[in-house]
Amino acid sequence: MSIDSRTEPPAADERARSWADSPAWHGARSMLPWLAGVAPLGLIVGTTSVANDVPLSVALVSGALIFSGSSQLTAIELMGDGAGIAAVVATVVMMNTHLLILGSSIAPHWRGMPLRFRLVASQVLIDPTFIESDRRYRSGLGGGHAFYLGAAVALGVAWHLAILVGATVGAMVPASAHLEWVLPLFVLAELVQYIRTSSIMIAVAVGGGVAYVTSALPMNAALLLAIPSAAVIGVAAERRAS
Repeated sequence: MSIDSRTEPPAADERARSWADSPAWHGARSMLPWLAGVAPLGLIVGTTSVANDVPLSVALVSGALIFSGSSQLTAIELMGDGAGIAAVVATVVMMNTHLLILGSSIAPHWRGMPLRFRLVASQVLIDPTFIESDRRYRSGLGGGHAFYLGAAVALGVAWHLAILVGATVGAMVPASAHLEWVLPLFVLAELVQYIRTSSIMIAVAVGGGVAYVTSALPMNAALLLAIPSAAVIGVAAERRAS
């Protein structure tokens, strides 16, 4: 018994160290800085759901299906205004066309992986998971797939917890907190980190130009035109560069 009592704690410590050094854990930790933008945005989604009489279950399920703050917020507002399912789906798809750029950029790292991995991984492909995982893939440290999944799980859990908190206690947040500013600041922070390749710079320029030219159109049409325009041009530039 004395031998077992001496050997068991080191084994437990070794497992703890092994997990702390794992790529999945590093991926989860990489999401911590992003929570400063994700958490308030999730609160907004939760409070908006309540304000538009959208059931909490719908808000949480849409969080998993859409997995994009701005798109989910728009979908909830459209549902609150009585928009049809087709209109909601079409709007969300158009707003998420920038994922074409992310998918095109990360596809070489997933080449040769089983279809089930690519299906699951693509469902949680969003700006933070792409940015941090892309760095890991390019670092040469290995374990990129585990890093990516660890980041995705951490972000998904935090996102749904923020929606839940927003839906239950969001009404207690005073209007003076101006959480509505979180979304544009969050997007701006992402944009700054993206501008590091010529294809992204071209996409940003095209998207900004389209948004400016069409800014007078009603019903946020400028945004719906700018995002797919930037995505298509960005993907074309990325493929030409590669």
